[in-house]
Amino acid sequence: MLAEERRLKLLEWTRIDGRLDANDAAEKLAVAVETVRRDLDLLQKRGALRRVHGGAIANDRFTHEYTISERLGLNPAKKNAVAALAATYVPLEGCIFVDGGTTTELMAPFLRDKPQLIVVTNNIQLASKLADSSTQTIVLGGRIRPATLSSVGAKTVSEVQEYNAQVCFIGTNGISFEGGIAAYDIDESNVKREMMKRSGERILLADSGKFGTSYPSRFADFSDFDRIVSDVDIDHDYVERFSSAGVEVALA
Repeated sequence: MLAEERRLKLLEWTRIDGRLDANDAAEKLAVAVETVRRDLDLLQKRGALRRVHGGAIANDRFTHEYTISERLGLNPAKKNAVAALAATYVPLEGCIFVDGGTTTELMAPFLRDKPQLIVVTNNIQLASKLADSSTQTIVLGGRIRPATLSSVGAKTVSEVQEYNAQVCFIGTNGISFEGGIAAYDIDESNVKREMMKRSGERILLADSGKFGTSYPSRFADFSDFDRIVSDVDIDHDYVERFSSAGVEVALA
């Protein structure tokens, strides 16, 4: 395979999957990892992709906010596994915050019919899935973002301040060493920060596909959480980063 053909193949894989692992690509192409890294460096100079630790990601992961249906189609098995493991940290009684997002929404089956539990959420989809159960469900008011079907804004933040939660379950659009824990929208970030501020324990939910991506609104650093729930495919360097910050890493 000619060098340019190899680079086109790398670019194709990155665009299809959204992310490329340099080691995996080298194995598929039967070349040295250093060769792949040089190719990725060149492709970044051309503006074709973005280099990150361990590989590369497609440019649209920095500028594009996926719709709900698109996000549900990204790593569905991993998202379900993360949600199921996160649910084991839900207390039997008391108040919890559950953030907007598709992964937190997947916690719904594990939150139903718990009459001693109060679920306070800005996640409209989650609330609708709990509404006919015995779990006490409180929907935060505010402006609904069509892209996430979550309530946001000053009213949402103000209503969060009326509660004290034992645990909050927070989602994210992306996590990177440079950009921290980030969301696409600043109003959503403000709600996340307030939930974290008013919770005794802070749990971050993020499947491995969220790592190495950066979004405009940084709402937390690695050390701001007590626990992160992810899947076994998470980059080991991120496990080390969270662990060194004193955060427990739970892998589904």
